[in-house]
Amino acid sequence: MSNSDRYGFIGLGLMGNHMATNLQGYLSSKNLDPLIVYNRTLTKTQNITKIGAIAAKSLKHVAEYSNIIFTALSNDNAVNEVYEELLKEFNQISDDKRNLIFVETSTIYPTSISDLRKKVESVENRKLLHCPLLGPAIAAKNAQLLIVTSGNQNAIDHITPLLVPVLGRKILSLGDDVKAGASFKLLANFMIGGSLELLSEGMTFAEKNGIEKEQFLEYITLVFPNTPIMHYGKKIKEESFMDEDNIGFTVANALKDVGHIQRLAKDSGTHLPTAELLHKHLNYVKENVRDDIDWSSICGTLRVSSGLPFINKKTQDDTD
Repeated sequence: MSNSDRYGFIGLGLMGNHMATNLQGYLSSKNLDPLIVYNRTLTKTQNITKIGAIAAKSLKHVAEYSNIIFTALSNDNAVNEVYEELLKEFNQISDDKRNLIFVETSTIYPTSISDLRKKVESVENRKLLHCPLLGPAIAAKNAQLLIVTSGNQNAIDHITPLLVPVLGRKILSLGDDVKAGASFKLLANFMIGGSLELLSEGMTFAEKNGIEKEQFLEYITLVFPNTPIMHYGKKIKEESFMDEDNIGFTVANALKDVGHIQRLAKDSGTHLPTAELLHKHLNYVKENVRDDIDWSSICGTLRVSSGLPFINKKTQDDTD
């Protein structure tokens, strides 16, 4: 990074909001120019502008004042739409000699990011990195994410001081191929989703056999401390997946990622029966409950198929 760099951030969802907040905090601590933040819903910029960031009213504003831009968006279509508009704005800046680095952190399909890289890097002074994030929202808030890096190594080296320790605790380098970065993120999500499937079955199995959830969670805490299994085990025990304050990864987003996982498995000739099961259970929640609740709610699917209510009566009464 350089003192002449200006930083932009596009997309202030759950993860993006925490990341942008940490970036602004770092820039302030170094007396550097403030972060330019953009979100289509302008009200989502308010918390970050309170600590010194500048809210852009358009992508044109981001293009005019930033040369290193982070994007954290919901899906492939959103990424393509934002970059199409953003690149259009950059192309209208005459004689722009700035070295531009785009740091795309969203979970998207491998060919989506490789196609986007071709568009971005058709101009010599532009580089596109794919740096997907591994970890829940609380890890983003506490700058404890694992960050995958892929793309031009010189550009990665340039932004590394912003990645660790500002946004995360460790970098996992996947080399120049941005498709590898995207594939790695899908693999990571598959492992967490598979663990969630196993955990949902185990919790339901315990309940059907008279074992208290607290007892089973104590075992999980002792054997799998500080892991997603413990994190989601607590959510399932408390059945807090409908509580807005506890929603980390929605059923809708999980369905998007599992769809990408299944597509990549098909393209690579890989049989992933767990992904098929996860997709089935997520779809059940979407079709019979809602798709804006936490994906740990798939446990309710196992409960129903085992003769139990989707959530137990006490939890249901508490949420009424």
